[in-house]
Amino acid sequence: MKILIVYSSKNGVTKKCAEMLAGELAECHTATLVDCRKENIPLPADFDVVVIGSSVRMENIDRRVRKYVKDNLSALNSMPCAIYLCCGFTRLFSEYAEALFPRRFQPSLGAHLFGGELKPEKVRGFDKLVVASMRNSIQTQDFEEDDRDHHDLPEIIPENISLLATEINAIDKR
Repeated sequence: MKILIVYSSKNGVTKKCAEMLAGELAECHTATLVDCRKENIPLPADFDVVVIGSSVRMENIDRRVRKYVKDNLSALNSMPCAIYLCCGFTRLFSEYAEALFPRRFQPSLGAHLFGGELKPEKVRGFDKLVVASMRNSIQTQDFEEDDRDHHDLPEIIPENISLLATEINAIDKR
């Protein structure tokens, strides 16, 4: 199968997740990775499966990702398709997945949280200040042991990447 993995990555986390997914699919499939911030995105019709990934920055996904989904909505809804998000506030994943994509977009392989990173040493400029502030706000919160809203610092979640790879691999067996 030919798989298109479209992603937008400002600081490299979403790209790293795209590469991890492509690596898990490489044994059985041809995966094409496209950074929509730097390259033109091929049409979905040229592929058997499309996976779309974006970081969430300032409570938004990249405008190019949103435009690609909007421009190709019919094709994406009629084929195996998935989205994944990388974000610092992982507890907000469900809200982001629902609110940041067009309402009529129904990825058949679902929405997946691939985690995120808050590493100020990996970013520059104003982003460094924002990431450090987010990281500090999480680390300095005083949580009770049974606090449901408590979340540790975000990390990439390899198990979730593997789960999506397994779902894609299962398409061949249908």
